[in-house]
Amino acid sequence: MKIIRSKEKLEGSCYIEVLPGKYLGECWNEKSIFFTEEVFGFIEKSIDIEFPEYDHYAFNEIHRENWFKILDQLDMLINSINEDVTLDQLKMHVYFIFADTEQEFQQDFDNNILKVREIAKEFQIWIKEQLETYEYISILGI
Repeated sequence: MKIIRSKEKLEGSCYIEVLPGKYLGECWNEKSIFFTEEVFGFIEKSIDIEFPEYDHYAFNEIHRENWFKILDQLDMLINSINEDVTLDQLKMHVYFIFADTEQEFQQDFDNNILKVREIAKEFQIWIKEQLETYEYISILGI
């Protein structure tokens, strides 16, 4: 469970790409970060809530103003993860994309919630860094 920072580490093509700037007709960009579909589900709900036009399967160009709201949602996710968090509470902030994802997540719940929190924090840092330079950050769906 991690953010993939190099396109050379990708196996196949079933990834979500997060691209600094607007989509310019090319995928698998050097400056992009990548997520497996399953891992992206853990932060995707924060995007969905603040950017209703978001489409998991499309190319989404999201303006800086929306990203600041998404960052707030990610803060809520991060702050909700503590030793007392339950699966039902977590589901208010994350998606379990595949039928077996939730069951597998529960098998090592304590470690998995820490991984989700770390991914959300790492994503926040990356987004903030990109917003210093770019007005848009795009999500290139499956």
